Amino acid sequence: MSELPKTKRILVVYASRGGTTREIAEQIAEALRLKGIGVETAAVKKMPSAGDYDAIVLGSAIYFRRMMPSAVRFIRQNVSILESCPVAVFSVGAQMRKPTPKNHTLVEKWVRRGLRPYPNIQPIAVEHFAGAVAFRRLNVLWRVLLIITFGERGDWRDLNAVRTWANQLYPQLVNET
Repeated sequence: MSELPKTKRILVVYASRGGTTREIAEQIAEALRLKGIGVETAAVKKMPSAGDYDAIVLGSAIYFRRMMPSAVRFIRQNVSILESCPVAVFSVGAQMRKPTPKNHTLVEKWVRRGLRPYPNIQPIAVEHFAGAVAFRRLNVLWRVLLIITFGERGDWRDLNAVRTWANQLYPQLVNET
C-alpha cells in the first residue's frame, strides 16, 4: 500500500464581522505553523479560489443561527476543491459561551445547514467555539440588533481549546492518520 502524500499548504479562511473569528483563525493557523507546515490565513472575501492549497480550514461567525453569507458563498464558489481535499470547519459565536451539549447540538445544526447543499463536502472535523461581543468593533446597526436580540456583552473565547483543536486536526490535514 502506498503512503498518502503529505499536505504542503494549508489555508485557514474565515468569515468575520467583528474580528473575533479572524482572531481565532489566526490562533489555529499559528498552532499549525508551529508544526512546521505552510499555512496562510485570509478572509473569505479576499479568497476567490482555494485551488492552490492542499487542505482548508474554514471558519465562520454565526449570526442569527446561520453561517455568514460570505462563508456560504466561499463554499459555493469552491465546491469542487472542497470536495477533493481535507476540509475542517469551525464556527464562532456567542451561543457557545455556555458550552452545553444542547448548545453544541444547536450550533452544529446551524453549521450543517450551511453545508447541506453540498453533500460531497465531508469535513474531517467540525468544531464550535465561543466568541466575543465587542460593540466597539461593530457598526451602529449591528450594535442595535445585538442589543435587541442578545443584549449580552463579553469575551468567552477559550484560546487553549482552539489551539488544542488545531493540534488534534493537524495529522488529518497532512494525511498522517
